[in-house]
Amino acid sequence: MKYTVGKHQKASVRIGSHLDYDVVFGEMELRDGALRISPKAKTDHCTALLKVDNPADYVLEADFLQQKGGGFFVCGMRARAKESTETEDFTNGYYAYIDRGGDRGAMGVTNCRGEWMGNMTASKNGRFVPGSDLHLYVKVSGDFLIFIVSDAKTGEERYRCQHKKAETRYDSMPEENGSGLVALRIDRSEFDSGFTNLRLTDVKQPVFDGGAVLGKNEKLTAVLTANMAEEMLVFTDERDWGYAFSYDAATQKVLAYRYFHGKRFLIGQHAQKITAGNRYSFTAVNHEGLLSFYFGDQTYPVLECRTDSFTAYTVGATDSVDVEITPYVNIYTGRTFTNPIFHGADPEILFHDGVYYSYVLDNTVDDVCRVRIRTSRDLLKWEEAGFGFEVDKNSPISFFMSPNVFYKDGWFYLLIASRYGGTSGRDFRVYYASAKSPLGPFVMNEERPYVNNELGIGGAPFVDDDGSVYLTYVYFDNGNNISIQEILPKDGVITAVGEAKKVISPSEWYEIDEYGCVTEGGVLIKHNGYYYMMYASGHFRAHYGESYAVSKNVLGPYTKYKHNSVLTHNAYADGAGDCVFVKSPDGKETFVAYHCHSEKGNKGLDRWTCIDRIYFVPDEDGGPDILRVYGPTTTPQPVPSGTE
Repeated sequence: MKYTVGKHQKASVRIGSHLDYDVVFGEMELRDGALRISPKAKTDHCTALLKVDNPADYVLEADFLQQKGGGFFVCGMRARAKESTETEDFTNGYYAYIDRGGDRGAMGVTNCRGEWMGNMTASKNGRFVPGSDLHLYVKVSGDFLIFIVSDAKTGEERYRCQHKKAETRYDSMPEENGSGLVALRIDRSEFDSGFTNLRLTDVKQPVFDGGAVLGKNEKLTAVLTANMAEEMLVFTDERDWGYAFSYDAATQKVLAYRYFHGKRFLIGQHAQKITAGNRYSFTAVNHEGLLSFYFGDQTYPVLECRTDSFTAYTVGATDSVDVEITPYVNIYTGRTFTNPIFHGADPEILFHDGVYYSYVLDNTVDDVCRVRIRTSRDLLKWEEAGFGFEVDKNSPISFFMSPNVFYKDGWFYLLIASRYGGTSGRDFRVYYASAKSPLGPFVMNEERPYVNNELGIGGAPFVDDDGSVYLTYVYFDNGNNISIQEILPKDGVITAVGEAKKVISPSEWYEIDEYGCVTEGGVLIKHNGYYYMMYASGHFRAHYGESYAVSKNVLGPYTKYKHNSVLTHNAYADGAGDCVFVKSPDGKETFVAYHCHSEKGNKGLDRWTCIDRIYFVPDEDGGPDILRVYGPTTTPQPVPSGTE
């Protein structure tokens, strides 16, 4: 049955003028059409407070003219400011700002006492040109914030960061947005800078009309036109609780929210190319205890929400949209599996002579480092096969991490990372051991047990079509960076060839979190003449995920996919990272094996290994095929092809 739900709502917009501000601390003036700090100001900075009609959902935008640093938005929670005569004026909340040097963006937070808690994320220096005009965009949507900086003239995006409230160690904010005040702030030293074209816009709220109800085992379909303003479909039960699915071209994401009495809380997100003005298909399926959301590609749900009860949902929308609700028929009736597949972190899976071998670090017995090996013929049922390597008193190392294994010319090579000579700090090397069997025992070369003299961790191998072998590893230089180098394995010994080359460094918002700037892993797969490097983006103690970059040459240069991350956390799979590629038993499907935190918020100290499918789909812009990960999944999935 077809329904029309929602009605177009005009968001409230307030154009910046001096009369629009509720309070001004310090001396500001309207000069040359922009709000600027007065050259005669007696304070180090000036702040203007604005009232937000709907503090839980709004968008704040402005052009920051002739920026030289010091332009702030404050996404205020219980916002207030001290008297301007005091030394430390402040407005507590989340700060989205341009650094005083004028060449980078950042988002940070102060607590209710006005104490600076630090940056939650920041771009590298040099992302902006001091003195240029920038467009600043902040969206506060439920418990989700996004900050985008773009060139005011060309629209080119220069910096993007996002944050979920109470998600980092810096957060000490109350759950509610409190007074609904937000702030604009300019430093005195940059009085030529100023805010203009100021807009404060309410995020549209859903309207429930038309009588559309999505019942159990029913499917809702719609065709939606993407807009720069967020569009949302909401599914609520009789208690006004439920779930929401939203999308917008500004954030280039689709998002899932938990919905309580008109307020929403982010539980999942997925990067997605969304072009304003284009029409996209949308599908929602109400399974028993599960809502699945499909966007564009109907093959796999981009987001899923486990529901509290088996119920029917009333459908609402932020704009008028035609929807059709029909019975859901599951055309797949075959065998399924459910993640995770085994316990352990940093998984390595090798397929050799019809058998899968998994290798994970195990230090559960007397804190002795071992490589635990399991075997399988279908990727799903795993049997213990003992320990293939163990650190003992004769080992040149005292511990290790991240085991990786590859096969070449009758030998199996184990790559691990450890501190050089048992020293502390970041003096790491990539070590190796070799064996004639995939079960080991792997033995270290006593004279030179490390691959090269380069500092680094990791050790992800790649055997190219011509038999050449390459090694990626991570070294530390203002963050975790990925390098690649050719290696020559022969008769159980590895020799480095040439110099290592840096190919990926942390520079994007999804690679920078409160723990640091991290790109690591660097696992390669080749497709249609292109090399795809999948890498962990963000710190393992945070939520992080997997991103990828592409090159025509195995040694680079690599270009990051513009809609990373491609494997991200959600409410039920936290910390999806550190992956390897593996084929199905018949070789017709490709999976990515990765680990997830065993519990949300456990900081990555205990993890399980999962597998999910990847596909390559054509790029509508004509570039290399797009790598898609259909995961992370926590619901039943078809077993790998070729499984008996």
